[in-house]
Amino acid sequence: MLTEIQTLTSALTTLHTTQILTTSLSTLPSKGIDLPLDLHAVIEIVTAQLNGQISASDRDILSSDIGFFHSNIGLIASALSTQLVTIADYLCMIASPSSVPPISSLANIAQTLENSATESLPSDLQAATTHLTNTLTTLLNTHSTLLSTSIKILEQTQQGALARHTKSSAELLQTKAILLGLQAKIHTLLHPPPPEFVDALKEYRKGLGGGKRALWDREALARRELELYGKAGEKGMRDLAKRKKGLAEEAERIEAEISKLQRGE
Repeated sequence: MLTEIQTLTSALTTLHTTQILTTSLSTLPSKGIDLPLDLHAVIEIVTAQLNGQISASDRDILSSDIGFFHSNIGLIASALSTQLVTIADYLCMIASPSSVPPISSLANIAQTLENSATESLPSDLQAATTHLTNTLTTLLNTHSTLLSTSIKILEQTQQGALARHTKSSAELLQTKAILLGLQAKIHTLLHPPPPEFVDALKEYRKGLGGGKRALWDREALARRELELYGKAGEKGMRDLAKRKKGLAEEAERIEAEISKLQRGE
């Protein structure tokens, strides 16, 4: 069993090596800066032969090109080696951008990355998934508790103890307002104003009543005179202006008398 695994591993290594070399050889004419131009076509022919794109009957025709390829194999190998080194440098930069390792350690780095991808990372991903699931479950439970508490608060606010407390407070304030009104009435009944104050109010009311009747009479006379002046024309209007001035002075005098009555003079 171990021999079969080793054989399979060797075969896979040989296959991948052949594929890498064939691919690198096919791109060598476009990437080999120092490669002579007369080798470009020869490399393309050899690459086509390696990929099985040339039939066996045509190989005799291309034998001279293949011989020219073999005669320059050192130059081609040097260019191909330079290209592979460049690719390896890029792989090292990709493997560790912050600290680029040497090419000699690339195999160990690749093995470490493979182990991480097949062993460590799946385990870490599973642990992270479990932690995320637990966190989500806790969040959902917290959200459910929050909703339940909000519903209870709304019930207490609208129908529960808070609503009853608010209603009781309003009724208490209403009762206090009624009590204050009754106390004010009782105080008024138990503490009547002095006779002098009552007499002054009566006199003031009497004076207002007489002044009010006098104002009504004067208003009626003024309206009557206004009608007469309207019929009298321009002369009537001049008389009306004089009368208006007199009424204004009379009104000021009456207002002054009312003010004196209000002040108790």
